[in-house]
Amino acid sequence: MSTDPQIRDFEKRIAQDARTDQKNLDHVVKDLKNAEKAHQKAIKGADNAQHQLDKAVQQEHKTAGAVEKAEHNHQAAIQAEASAEKRLDLARQYQERLEQELQKRRGSVDEWEHRKDVNDQQREMKLADIHNDAASRAGSRANSVNYGLKNGARNPGAAAGVNGAQGPTAPGVGMGPSGAAA
Repeated sequence: MSTDPQIRDFEKRIAQDARTDQKNLDHVVKDLKNAEKAHQKAIKGADNAQHQLDKAVQQEHKTAGAVEKAEHNHQAAIQAEASAEKRLDLARQYQERLEQELQKRRGSVDEWEHRKDVNDQQREMKLADIHNDAASRAGSRANSVNYGLKNGARNPGAAAGVNGAQGPTAPGVGMGPSGAAA
């Protein structure tokens, strides 16, 4: 974190934007998972309806063999078959709608992932620019302090050759590894 309040505020806004993007991404991923679950249920429902249709067709064949004895049962089986076909059609239509919705949600997740990546890159670039600007300002301040007036115009001790009278320096500038003046 920077010590400059403006940079710190900007970094906080950037972090908040990143959290908001992450929350949005998490939300659409959750929606995608829910849609996938619903899609799987629809597939199972269609499969179940297919089994019911197969059973209804078998029942229809059994009763058709005994038409003379069970005309009424035969008609009931035909109705059951028609009802099962209708349920199958409805289940397939529902499955298709859920499949389309699933594709939309996958596209939305892809879009949000891309949008988040782009925003993350932009934030990183902005942070790098701010940090570079802050570092260059700090460097130019250090240079102006170290390379300011020479011959003691502002520092009479330096003109007289007094040791340690070179004036203030920026932290770490002109220092060796132990922290002593180089």
